[in-house]
Formats: sequence, C-alpha cells, structure tokens
Amino acid sequence: MTSAPSSRQTSRMLVVVGVCVLAVGALFAWSHALFPLLAGFLLAYVTHPLASWFERHRMPRILGFLVVVLVLVGVAALVFVVFVPAVINEFLLIGQKLPSWQEVMQERIAPVLDNLKTSYPQAYQLLQQRLAAWAQENLPSVAEKAVTWLGGLAGSVLSIAGALLDLILIPVIAAYLTVDFRRFLAALRRLVPRPVLPTVDAVVGEVHGVLAAFVRGQLLVSLGLAIMYTGGLVLVGAPLALVIGPLAGVLSLVPYLGLIVGGGSSLLLTLLEHQDLVHPLGVLIVFVVAQNVEGWILTPRLLGRSVGLHPAWVLVSLLVGGDLFGLPGVIVAVPVAAALRVVLVHAVQAYSESGFYVGEGPPVVLYVREGVGACADARGAVEALVSRRGLHLRVVDVGGNPALLENFGNRVPILEIDRDIVAEGAMSAQQLEEALDRALEERA
Repeated sequence: MTSAPSSRQTSRMLVVVGVCVLAVGALFAWSHALFPLLAGFLLAYVTHPLASWFERHRMPRILGFLVVVLVLVGVAALVFVVFVPAVINEFLLIGQKLPSWQEVMQERIAPVLDNLKTSYPQAYQLLQQRLAAWAQENLPSVAEKAVTWLGGLAGSVLSIAGALLDLILIPVIAAYLTVDFRRFLAALRRLVPRPVLPTVDAVVGEVHGVLAAFVRGQLLVSLGLAIMYTGGLVLVGAPLALVIGPLAGVLSLVPYLGLIVGGGSSLLLTLLEHQDLVHPLGVLIVFVVAQNVEGWILTPRLLGRSVGLHPAWVLVSLLVGGDLFGLPGVIVAVPVAAALRVVLVHAVQAYSESGFYVGEGPPVVLYVREGVGACADARGAVEALVSRRGLHLRVVDVGGNPALLENFGNRVPILEIDRDIVAEGAMSAQQLEEALDRALEERA
C-alpha cells in the first residue's frame, strides 16, 4: 500500500535537503573549480530528455548531446554570420553621427549653463571650484590606474586561458554525464536515507517539473519579447534596433533587466538621433506594449502557474543571488527560487501536520482527483466530520503525483487514517462518519 509520508519523514527529508543545499552553496561560493562541473551538469540536464528519446529508439544517448551541441554551434555561427555584421554596421553609423550629436549636446547644454551662471553666480562659481578640485585630485591618478590596468592585462591572460579550458571541460563533462545520467542520479538516490526516500522522490519530481516548465516557458517568452522589441524598434526608427531588440529579449531571462537596459539605452539613443519627442514616445510605446503582451498573454500561456513566484520573492531572490554569486547568481536566481518554493511548500505542510501545530491525534488524509464528482462530495463531508472532532485533514490530489495516480487513480476518494485506508469509493456522509468513528475507536 502506498501512503503519504509522515510528518517525521518529511522533517527528516527537509533536514537532508537543507544540508545538501548549504553544502553545495558553500562549495560553489568558495571554489571556482566547481564551475565546469556545475555547468556540465546543467548542460547534461538540458540534454537528458533528448538523449532519453534517442535511447528509447535504440540509439546511443550521446546522439542527444551531439544534437544539442550542434544546435548551439549553429546558433553561434548564425550570430557571427548574420548578427555581427549588422551590429558592426550599426556602430559605424553611430560613429559617423557622434560629431553631430556632440554639437547638438553643446548647443543644448551651453545655454543652460549660461542661464545658471547668470541667475545663480555664486552657486555656479562654487560648482566650478568643486569640479576643478575634483579634477586636480583624480586626473593625475588616471594615468597610474591605466598603467595598473595594462599590467593586470598580462595577468588576465591566465584568466582567459582558464576560461578557454573551462569551455573545453564543460562539454566533455556534459558528454560523460549525458551518457551516464541515469546511473549518476541512481547513485545520488542510493545516498538518501530510506525512510525519507518517497518524500525526496516526490519533491525532486515537483522541482524537476517546475524547472522544466520555467526553462521552456522562459526561453519562449524571451524569444517573443526579442521579436516584439526588434520589430517595434525598427518600425519607430530607433538606432541600433537590430542590436538592442535581441539583446533586450535575451536579458529578459533575468526579470526586469531587459526592460531597464533595452528601454533606457534605446530611449537615449533615439533622443540623440531624432532630437524630438515623437520617436522616443514611439520607443516607450514599443516597450510598454511588449511588456503588457508578455504579462497578460505570453507568461500566463507559456509559464502558467507552474512557477507562480510573487514579484517580491523574485526581487529578493535576484538581490540575494547577485550578492552571493554575482552575475551567475542573478541568472539562476529565479529558477532556484522556484525550486526552493517547492521545498518551502513541503516544509509548511510538514509543520501544519506536525504534533506541535495540530496537537495529539492520528493524521487523516483524503485522496481525491480533480474532475471526479464523488471526490468533491466526500471532501465536503470529511472536512465537516474532521473539524467537529478537532482533527487535521490533509487533502491530496493524486493527479499531481504519478505514483499515487497509478495506485489510487481509479479508487478515489480514499480516506486514510494513521496510514491505514478506512474507506474508499463513493460513500454517503453517514457511511464516512461511521468509518471515521470506527477507525478512531480502534486507535483510542
């Protein structure tokens, strides 16, 4: 009989998961040598579904990894062949217009400075003195800083060599992990204490579902934003539209970053280019429309409620990830926060089922399945019966757990008390009450 894990098992599982997370976080923060291993594991994790498809069709798993690598190389080649020449051309045009922009800025700023000098002579003189003092203090150190930077450039050759070595190690590690991914996961699973293994399997399955939905949905959302940004900026005549549009779409993988960087740079360049308010207003409309389409259509349809993070939780995760791990921490902050949300949900559930929270009494679990009318009727009846007896009821939808669905899917509703099934199938409120009282009397 498959039953729900007890609160003690869940508490043990949470302790094990918490220790593992702290250990991995500490090692990742203290050792850059783990970066190729982590990146290789992530690449193998992304490749695993395709490798499993090849395996099911009696082909080597390594073919899935090779397909992913070829796709990445093809995208990189496409960027260098198509995107880079367009970017270079845009920057050349910007370079040709810089002198005229400088003249315009001087024409706009000079009257403002003259007006300030005439209206507030003392404040203007004080500002001049402060700027001159700052220049005398800091400009001499510029040359020294430049020399130091050039000296450090030689040392950075080693860093570049290390980065190139990582680029070689990451696909090699990913290839080995892709081939042995199932055995690697099985080895990790054997380390989990047996009493908490069912709960760990359930939590890992939920985390995998959340991460898969997030990665798939977020990539599609970013692609949609990149298309909208690029098309809109081209239509309104914004400079560097072929650069800022795709860049803003890619940066939108980190919440708010694409909007801030893409919107700010595009507004500034458009204002300098056209020197009016109509074109910057068009840029603003492009970003507002794209954000609304993303918020009301793309994200609900592509991500749905599988991730469901509150905006405050997203901001906190970005701040913590950036503070602990820098740019890589910012990039992975939201998916990690989504995974932690799954763990926290189970932690809150374990707390709500603990004796400290509900007091003495056997745990009561009702297994239901969405769309089954008898389940809705049984839930209403059991909730009333349990509430009158001062017990705590846990309702489990078997549709979200493949193992429970296989065991209980055709038998729901199922009433379980202290891990023993006392009633199943469609029953009247009186029959449920009799079964509940009989089970409680046996445990008294």
